[in-house]
Amino acid sequence: MQTIEQFLTSDWYKQVTAEIIQLKPQVQFVEHASFEASLLMDSFKERKYVLEGFGVSAPTEEECIQWIMEQMDRDKNHIMSYVLARLTFSEQLEDDPDGEFPEGEELEAGNRSEVVEVLGFTRSVIANTIIEYDMVQNHPKQLTAFFKRTHIPGAANFSSQIKKLYASIAK
Repeated sequence: MQTIEQFLTSDWYKQVTAEIIQLKPQVQFVEHASFEASLLMDSFKERKYVLEGFGVSAPTEEECIQWIMEQMDRDKNHIMSYVLARLTFSEQLEDDPDGEFPEGEELEAGNRSEVVEVLGFTRSVIANTIIEYDMVQNHPKQLTAFFKRTHIPGAANFSSQIKKLYASIAK
């Protein structure tokens, strides 16, 4: 059995990362971090939960890996285009690490987080984007629920932006 940790450092995944860098040379990836495997697995679990509901068993790491590889085998060119567009989109987002607050509950200026340095993307962003691609392409009505489950601030607004991004590359 291959673990997600092994998958993210595998030759197959390194090749996908190298292809992204070749297509978008300015993209920066940070060194592999220990938390990436658990975040990727959480995203895959939330995808399964949103699509199948409470009564399903949790997916295994092997199922997650197999599913990601099958997606790439099935639709690599479109997925790569989406990953590139999504990375560009992410680079252009205004950084708000505190998220959104209801009116009247916003943080005061002195209490807000501040971005000190932008290091780049984690390598797992490619695999996570494949999960997102599947959601926006095949399950757009559940995209907001998926973003809520994965703790994306302003999930409904973000879902709308991602749908527009997908539409722009699906042409």
